[in-house]
Amino acid sequence: MKGLIAAVAVITIASVGVASAQMGGSGHGAFDGAWVIDVVTDQGPCGRGFAGDYTISGGQISGRFSGAGGIRPVTGSVGPDGTLVMRIGGSDGLVLRGRLQWRVGWGEWESPACSGRFMTNRR
Repeated sequence: MKGLIAAVAVITIASVGVASAQMGGSGHGAFDGAWVIDVVTDQGPCGRGFAGDYTISGGQISGRFSGAGGIRPVTGSVGPDGTLVMRIGGSDGLVLRGRLQWRVGWGEWESPACSGRFMTNRR
C-alpha cells in the first residue's frame, strides 16, 4: 500500500510540473521561441508605434528591429516567472518592462523622449 501511495504521489508531482511548464510558469525555457510585439506610443514625439519580432532562448532575448531609425538591436531577459525586461536600440533606446504568461505578454515602455505600452505573443 505504501508503494502505491508513493507512486501516485510521484505521478501527481510530475503531472503538476509538466502542466506548469506548459503554462509558462517554470524554468527559463518555458518561453523559448519566436515572439512578435506591437508597441504603442502614448506620450511623446516617437510616432504612433511599431511592430517587430524577437527570439527567446534560455531566458535571453535577442533580435533586430528595422524601422525609420534603421536597424536596432534587441536584447533582454525573461525570468522563470515571466518577468520581462527588454531593450530596443541600445542605451538611448526603449526599455520595456512587463510580463509573459504562457503565449502572451504585456507591459509598458519608456525612452528618453516617449513612453507607451506593448503587447506581445508567441508565433
